[in-house]
Amino acid sequence: MSIRVIIAGFKGKMGQAACQMVLADPDLDLVAVLDPFESESEWQGIPVFKDKVDLAGFEADVWVDFTTPAVAYENTRFALENGFAPVVGTTGFTSEEIAELKAFSREQDLGGLIAPNFCLGCCFTHAICNAGCQIFPKCGDYRAPS
Repeated sequence: MSIRVIIAGFKGKMGQAACQMVLADPDLDLVAVLDPFESESEWQGIPVFKDKVDLAGFEADVWVDFTTPAVAYENTRFALENGFAPVVGTTGFTSEEIAELKAFSREQDLGGLIAPNFCLGCCFTHAICNAGCQIFPKCGDYRAPS
């Protein structure tokens, strides 16, 4: 049985990469995409939704979100409310929003992942700082942020 996936923000660079990954994996089935600005009703034979409300009750297992900070929290909450495990690559969540989503996820008995879409440069800088902490002797309380 395939894992049924919805991708919100499918028109962006990361959304397109996610679509291609899902389409290439025989264990995944891209069942719907969401973009409020899309004019077509189908994309590569997959239904396009313009409003997430129309996805309520839809048969899917996972909600992948590569939208914008303005809508990512509401999208993630909607996914959890509708039984879709959220996988979120959008930035902009406050610590309070993350805590609320974690608690709601537990209430729903549904897992999820929030992994903000950081640029390569940020990830590289973080890795270099961590490596430097291992190489250089400790000086006081200086260490790389985690």
